[in-house]
Amino acid sequence: MNRIEFMEKLRRLLSDIDESEREEALAFYEHYFDDAGAENEQEVIASLGSPEKVAQTIKEGLNDADRVQGEFTE
Repeated sequence: MNRIEFMEKLRRLLSDIDESEREEALAFYEHYFDDAGAENEQEVIASLGSPEKVAQTIKEGLNDADRVQGEFTE
């Protein structure tokens, strides 16, 4: 798997979350790849794990944020 494949799969896996959240998350990972450089693409993919794992982490983070907000609102 290369960067393009990874990001395309991640985009599909995040299709069920809010568009602004999805775009923010995708931009974060695009910058992560950019910062690492093309020569380190495979190392980045290995360190991130599968797109499924990344998507799950993002969604869990969103759910945690919703729970925290919910604790302080009535």
